[in-house]
Amino acid sequence: MSTTIHYFGKIKSQEAIREIQEEFREIAQVSGWSHEMVDHVFVQEGEIPGARLSLKGIRLTLNKTTSPLQLTFDKEGYLSHIFYEKAPADLLQRGMVAGTRQILHQVHTNITARSSDVSTHVTLVKLLDYLKKRYIPNLEVIDNTGYWYSRDEAVLGSKKLELVKK
Repeated sequence: MSTTIHYFGKIKSQEAIREIQEEFREIAQVSGWSHEMVDHVFVQEGEIPGARLSLKGIRLTLNKTTSPLQLTFDKEGYLSHIFYEKAPADLLQRGMVAGTRQILHQVHTNITARSSDVSTHVTLVKLLDYLKKRYIPNLEVIDNTGYWYSRDEAVLGSKKLELVKK
C-alpha cells in the first residue's frame, strides 16, 4: 500500500529557482539521496511555434520505494510535471494528432511513498514545510494520510484489517 502527497503553488520569483536547485542539491548530497537537475524544453511533434513547454528545477529521490520529489517549475513559475502520453488511436487515425505522442502539462506535482515508510513521509513533509516558508508561500499540500495537517505520526502507522467473526 502507498500514500500520496499532492503539492502545488507558484514560486515567489524566477530567480529563486536557481536557489532551490543549489540548496536542494546540497541537501541531497549531504543526505545521500540521488538528484537530477532539470532544465529542459519539451518539443511536441507538429507543435504550434512558441507553444513549447519548459521545466526547470530539481528532482530528489530519497529512496527506492518513493517516487521522486519534483521541485520543477514551468515558465510561469508554477510547480509542474510534464510527461508524454500516447495519443488516442482514434485521433491518430483521423489525423488530428501528428506523430504518436502528445504532451500533457500538469500544474501540480505529487509524490508517492510506501505507506509503511513513516520516516520518509515525515522527511517529505519537512521538506515541503521548508519549501513553503522559504520559496513558495502559497504552497498547498494534500496529504491523503492527514499528516500534513495533524503532524500526528499515529496517522502514518499501518492500519491492520481484521475479519469480523460471524
